[in-house]
Amino acid sequence: MHIGIVGPIHIPSLKKHIKSDISGWIVGMGGTPVNHHINALLDDGHKVSVFSLTPELNVGEKFEWHQDNLSIYVGPFRKRARRRCLDLFRQERNYIKTAILSADPKIIHAHWQYEWAWAALDSKIPTLVTCHDSPINVLKAQKDLYRLIRLVMSSIVLRKADYLSAVSPYTAFSLKYFTRKQISIVPNFEPDHIFQLYSKDRKELGHLKIAMVNNGFFGLKNVSKGISAFIEFQKKFPDAELYLYGFGHGKNQDAYKWCKKMNYEKNIHFKGEMNFDDLIKEFSQADILLHTSLEESCPMVVIEAFAWGMPVIGGKKSGGMPWMIENGCGCLVDVENVESIVNGLLYLSDKNIYSQSSTNARKLALRRFSKESVMSQYFDLYNKVLLSERNVAR
Repeated sequence: MHIGIVGPIHIPSLKKHIKSDISGWIVGMGGTPVNHHINALLDDGHKVSVFSLTPELNVGEKFEWHQDNLSIYVGPFRKRARRRCLDLFRQERNYIKTAILSADPKIIHAHWQYEWAWAALDSKIPTLVTCHDSPINVLKAQKDLYRLIRLVMSSIVLRKADYLSAVSPYTAFSLKYFTRKQISIVPNFEPDHIFQLYSKDRKELGHLKIAMVNNGFFGLKNVSKGISAFIEFQKKFPDAELYLYGFGHGKNQDAYKWCKKMNYEKNIHFKGEMNFDDLIKEFSQADILLHTSLEESCPMVVIEAFAWGMPVIGGKKSGGMPWMIENGCGCLVDVENVESIVNGLLYLSDKNIYSQSSTNARKLALRRFSKESVMSQYFDLYNKVLLSERNVAR
């Protein structure tokens, strides 16, 4: 089947399917779930056309590449948000729509219900739209004009789309304000090589390694509360270690400066941004993922932890986290309360509870967040979309 994928991509993450030297290529805007999706389709032998954008290109420029079953079309993403907002991302949408029509896939899967899905729907090719966030909740947390414009765009897309999925029940529920159409729940997934890092012989508890993985220290990430809880936890587990990964968490960056100001230094490792392969290698060796974010839909970092049998501490009111951490896969806490987070760490430090939580996490990951499970659900939806479109055509 020829499938079109629309959304932000990271071209180096697709390199196993690219025979050319990509050292001088554009990189792209990220989009881990989209990269996993593309790789999974190519692994299964499907023809894939990818449509994306990047600020690395100037207006009027484009990057297009074709090889075997993979075609990549990337247009410019204007650098100034104000200009994008003034015309509701029209230039970006026009490039994607034009590229889609030239490639002519049988079906399109658009990730994120903004310019990506809008352009796909305008092509009139059967389209499944996957929603990865709740624009109304994002606006509540970050009250600015840009988020308001994104909310408007999302509402337009949700009214135009006939076939929708969301990555968690929390996300789907928040979209009910904008559409009465059915929204299927299909979560994000991690590829097989992530699951293969699982070890049945997880380290004996005592010298606990706790990981926090976030891109950004302030705001919704709420990292400072997690660090403060770790400091309190150390009073009972003085050998425990905290590893901070992601943007803003390296030496002399936001987390480091905050800890210096608070005189928090003992056993805190400021790892910062790392190559994905190196990050995964280190992160998979931790015992607990402490995720104090205030709002999440279906975070990849939690799926990674579960794939390795790593229990997770998350917020009981943090969007999709209660759905993620169900059936004893970790501990739900009040992430705005340091004492509650400390109690979560103490709870998982019990050897028997930790062992059962680890087993539960691995089982849930295999059942809900594996490539096999998620891609099977997506193909069921593709077939449903195509069948519905054929019936309409009659």
